Amino acid sequence: MDQTREPQDRILTLPNLVTLIRLLLIPIFVYLSWSRSRLIIGGLLLGLIGATDWIDGYLARRLNQTSTVGKVIDPSADRLLLIAAGIVSFHDNLIPTWLLLVIFAREIAVSSVVGTVAVKFKRRLDVVYYGKAGTLLMMCGFPFFVFAGADTTLSPVFRVTGYVFLLPGLAILFLALASYSKKLVSLSSSGQG
Repeated sequence: MDQTREPQDRILTLPNLVTLIRLLLIPIFVYLSWSRSRLIIGGLLLGLIGATDWIDGYLARRLNQTSTVGKVIDPSADRLLLIAAGIVSFHDNLIPTWLLLVIFAREIAVSSVVGTVAVKFKRRLDVVYYGKAGTLLMMCGFPFFVFAGADTTLSPVFRVTGYVFLLPGLAILFLALASYSKKLVSLSSSGQG
């Protein structure tokens, strides 16, 4: 089969099933993490959910099951997971409020750009590679903040490790936002609307 063909309008694919499972696990993560006594389990589940992001992309390419639906719901699942991790972090005061505000502002900005391109130009912005890399770093960082909230003797180490992943990931995600914004400006100035 030709691996370079355009994604099809398939819905029932193994990668989309993995993404659906990831979406269904997000509320369970929030429930588990809402109590400090379950933060370790919540952090482990958050790490597992974050790892499935790599799995669905790998399966889509390996099995030639890329789809338009997958290209929409996969980044949406990433965004929802980051928001859920942020809400839990805010509730349990796991990371500074200013950092959560920066993370949420970036997510709102990306959603605005992607939504504008979809509505005004009837196009979908493909996820950029470094956007995936930034999301991966963020998804590695957040579980460590959740672990740190459990107040164990390793909490300071967990917190520092969280920053080691989270801050570079956030910086890379701002580069992705710049790339999406540049595409929006390019579409706007070329009058394609």
